[in-house]
Amino acid sequence: MATTVSLLAPNLSIGAPETLVAALASSFNYSGVKETNTPLVKHIPDAGTLATPPAGTSSYTFLYSIFILGLLYYTFEAVATFQNASKNVEVPVVGWGRWTAFVPRVLLNLVFAGKAAKTLEDGYQRFKDRAFQLVRNEGAMVILPQQLLDELSHISDKVASPHGALEHDLLGDYTGLNLILESRMHHSIVQRKLTPRLGLLTPGLEEQLVKAVNEYLPSCDTEEWTEFMPYQVFGKISARLAARALVGPNLCENPEWLDISVNYTESLFRTIVILRLVPWWIRPVICHLLPSYWAGKAYVRKGKKLLAPIIKELLAKKDAGNWSPAANAEESNVMYWLAESAKGKDRDAEKLAHVEVLLALASVHTTLLRMVNVLFDVTGSPEFFDPLIQEIDSVQQLPEPWTNASYQKLDKLDSCMRESQRMSPPTTLGLKRMFKQDYTFANGMHVKKGTYVCMPIYAIENDISHPETFDGLRSWRKRQAQQNAPKLREASDENLFSSITPTTLNFGYGKTACPGRFFASLIIKMLFVKLLPEYEFKFNDGKSRPQNLMAHEFLFCWPWEKMQVRRRRDGASPLS
Repeated sequence: MATTVSLLAPNLSIGAPETLVAALASSFNYSGVKETNTPLVKHIPDAGTLATPPAGTSSYTFLYSIFILGLLYYTFEAVATFQNASKNVEVPVVGWGRWTAFVPRVLLNLVFAGKAAKTLEDGYQRFKDRAFQLVRNEGAMVILPQQLLDELSHISDKVASPHGALEHDLLGDYTGLNLILESRMHHSIVQRKLTPRLGLLTPGLEEQLVKAVNEYLPSCDTEEWTEFMPYQVFGKISARLAARALVGPNLCENPEWLDISVNYTESLFRTIVILRLVPWWIRPVICHLLPSYWAGKAYVRKGKKLLAPIIKELLAKKDAGNWSPAANAEESNVMYWLAESAKGKDRDAEKLAHVEVLLALASVHTTLLRMVNVLFDVTGSPEFFDPLIQEIDSVQQLPEPWTNASYQKLDKLDSCMRESQRMSPPTTLGLKRMFKQDYTFANGMHVKKGTYVCMPIYAIENDISHPETFDGLRSWRKRQAQQNAPKLREASDENLFSSITPTTLNFGYGKTACPGRFFASLIIKMLFVKLLPEYEFKFNDGKSRPQNLMAHEFLFCWPWEKMQVRRRRDGASPLS
């Protein structure tokens, strides 16, 4: 509170603290003189002749000063809420009923931080075909109806920036993520280089997976159940698989890079969650008090120190001739492709190393969450274990060898992954845009420059029958029905984990859809092709499927949740 006082006083133009205290004290009868019938003012004595206030008066004065400052701050924040909400006055505000527009935004922000899913669901159900808005510390957020999806996805980046919205959400000035505003080269690399070469990368990824599972999963040489923490184990496995694609076979087992891949993400999200709890004007102070802030910067420096010399050599090779990465296991990775494709100001070794760190952030954490949630959901509905194992076995029995194409035949596993993501997505919001200029939608809705808009993707995806039930074969049944109907056969792929439809928006939509979704689909399937036939899983006695944690619009798993695992008798995987 002392910090709040010192920061607020100059902005409120109420003078120095001692002047304020004196002014407040003068409003009380602290002279120590008993009341009489004499006139109130006969003579104004010199300051030195005034009686000393009674003991304890200073504490009351201080508390009263704090109360006044708190009231002023409350008023300031309430006015800010009203101004934010009034920016798009025709859009209703959700939160605390009719009085929401007069509630301090810092309080609205705290409510959103803890109850974002419920707040968004309430707004979606109330204004399903209309836009609504809520207010955070960063200002108003306009939630668009699904009917504007196609139009929003086609608006030029010069009018509404997805990168600006992402940088805004992830506090780029404090996390280093403002780099995404400078270059989108990594997006095209993943889309044009990584995805078409997944078949080439599959054997190396499978090799890393087997090594990682054997190294990180508890040794289950007996039929006894062994306790382990899925989040911790899968985090290391996800980092190894991502590293194989990002930095290649020579670095994918490097302890320093794996440490950066896992812990940079953890540090960054701690910083984001904490800083978004406090008003914007105090963030420059608070960030320097956070260990996670300094840890994040240290991880970026370590990443640059590790990768920049290698990238510098690759850039020199490119400058020396017509070098390009060979289509082999060693050179088919994102680091080599970045060095080959970089042009102009992007041809900087440290900048490309920083891009690699950000790609690790994007790939490791979200894939980890999906891995853990699939395990939680299938374990919580154990009737799906046998159908999934039988499907893996049936594909393994096919005459052709096990390849990248084999994973595409695992329709039931894909369906479980899609259902798990529906119930436990990494975020409840998507299609985020920051408008750079005024814009009027086709339905007549007008948004002003600087408006932040998005869509309630969690509410949209869960607007189905029995959304609270994990039905692992929900999408599989839809796909089977479509494949059996000639006119619908082409639409059957809309029900895949990596598919994007107007009601399945976790990977985005249109031109900004996540290019790494096919890689994520592959390595999640790879993990469960290894685990399900070889291991059994259950929750600890008395436990059920753990609840998701929420901070702002993000969903998390409890990192230290424990489960039981044991090796299946005579169990064998295609990746044994």
